[in-house]
Amino acid sequence: MAQKNRITFSVRIDEELYKKMLAVAKAESMDVNNYMLRLIRTNVAYHERIHGRIDTSAIGIPSPEPGSGEEN
Repeated sequence: MAQKNRITFSVRIDEELYKKMLAVAKAESMDVNNYMLRLIRTNVAYHERIHGRIDTSAIGIPSPEPGSGEEN
């Protein structure tokens, strides 16, 4: 299977919320990365059902801030 382009980014999240997210991911037998991907996919699908398909051709990916440690 061909690997899609993958983007890595960080999210600032309150510790209590992060712990709760870890608990839910574990309860659903998922690691936190896959759980977050499921949440994002579900939310995007909902948005597209309500507002129509999102055209990504004109959307640029912002460059990470220097010194942030993030890579695209």
